[in-house]
Amino acid sequence: MMRAAWTYWVGLLWTVRVCLMVIVRAALKSPSLESYQQEGPTRWGVAILRAAKVRVVWKDAHRLRPQAQILVANHQSWFDIFVLAGTLPVKYSFVGKKELASIPGFGAAWRRVGHYAIDRGDNKAAAAALGRVGKRIAADTATVVMFPEGTRSESDRMAEFKTGAFLLAIKAQVPVVPVALVGTHPIMPKGSWAIRPGLVRVHVGEPIPTAGLSRRDRHALARRTHDAVAELLRAAGGLRERLGTQGGDAAPPGASKPLVARAGDPRPETELSPAGGH
Repeated sequence: MMRAAWTYWVGLLWTVRVCLMVIVRAALKSPSLESYQQEGPTRWGVAILRAAKVRVVWKDAHRLRPQAQILVANHQSWFDIFVLAGTLPVKYSFVGKKELASIPGFGAAWRRVGHYAIDRGDNKAAAAALGRVGKRIAADTATVVMFPEGTRSESDRMAEFKTGAFLLAIKAQVPVVPVALVGTHPIMPKGSWAIRPGLVRVHVGEPIPTAGLSRRDRHALARRTHDAVAELLRAAGGLRERLGTQGGDAAPPGASKPLVARAGDPRPETELSPAGGH
């Protein structure tokens, strides 16, 4: 209970801090806003991971390139967001539900740092928003993060993927990168306010090209990506054995110095220790 209370307190303080920093810099038209658009959310994610005593190990982070792409991941916990926000080795933007952009203060900061809000209850509005996002993706080098299940799952089983992420990738003609998040569910399961320390493993799959695909290919692309994420989840057991971990918060051998996953890193396994910062 103390761990959860501390994590919520740290999360609240950092949310207020980052939002204020973004809003003030935007109001002053500060040139530092551009760099803080990535720095602020990253520090926010790391602070929450550190407070919760969550460690993150990446596998095949070199498959993420500093280019326009859609990162598609399974979704089991709120900590999926904190893990990716705090440790993604490339510039990123999240796509979330429109309610996030409606929160006073937070919504303004959310939009200012380059994240997107989609009205999932209005197909016409969602399609228009995805069109705008697609144009921005094609002109940028950010990785757009999406959870195509649409909501957090209540177990380690994935639901079918909705096609919005894949239609967006096809429209922008950018690759889809399948990613599997393993270990976030026991840290904070859906429907629970409890938070437990643990180890999260992030597996990055081979990017799936969309060049030449059209709107009618979106369902096949969704199925292919779903299968790729499912395969990464199955392979996660092998990573645990190689790391020598027996429990969620056990340390891998030789991990006394924190390693930060970087785009293009040839090492197959890299670790971010929140205690070491980002």
